[in-house]
Amino acid sequence: MRGIQCICCITACYLFSAGLYGQQKITIQGMSFTYSIEKEALRCTLQAKTNGWVGVGFNSKNSIVGSDLLLFNIVNDQASGVDLYVKSAGNPKNDDKIGGKSTFKILQAKEIDDTTMVQFTIPLNSSDPYDFIHKVGEQYWIILAYSVSDDFGHHSRVRKHLPFTLEGVH
Repeated sequence: MRGIQCICCITACYLFSAGLYGQQKITIQGMSFTYSIEKEALRCTLQAKTNGWVGVGFNSKNSIVGSDLLLFNIVNDQASGVDLYVKSAGNPKNDDKIGGKSTFKILQAKEIDDTTMVQFTIPLNSSDPYDFIHKVGEQYWIILAYSVSDDFGHHSRVRKHLPFTLEGVH
C-alpha cells in the first residue's frame, strides 16, 4: 500500500490513494471515484453527496470538449446511465446517436439519504471512436461531476478536472 498523497491543483486539493488489491481512489469536494483493473476493463465506483446524477469523464486534455462522459442516475430505485461524447461546449451527444455504442455496464447502484453511488465497468479499449482508450501509466484528465437533478440535461452543480494517471495492479 502506497499511502495517501495530497496533490494540489491551482483551485483545489484532492486525495489520491492506493487501496487494497490494487484499488485506486480519488476524492474531491464530496465526490469519489474508485477503480481497479480487471482483465480488459475498469471496475469503477462513483459516489457523490447528491440525490441527482453523478458523472465521470475522461480526456487527453484539460477540457470538457472531446471528453468521453458517463452520467448515472437512480430514479424510483432504478439505475440508468448515458455514454456521451462532448462535441463542443454544452453539446454532449449520446454515443448511440452519433455512430458509437454505449459501453458501460452498471453492476449496482444505490441512493441512501443524500448520497448516490454507482458501480460499473467500462472497457479499457472499447474500439468505439467516441470512447476514451485507457492506458496504464499514461497521464490524462479525469472529470468528476454531479447535479442536484436526475435529469441528464441538467447542468452539473460541481465539476472538477483533475490530472490522472491510470495505475495498474502490481
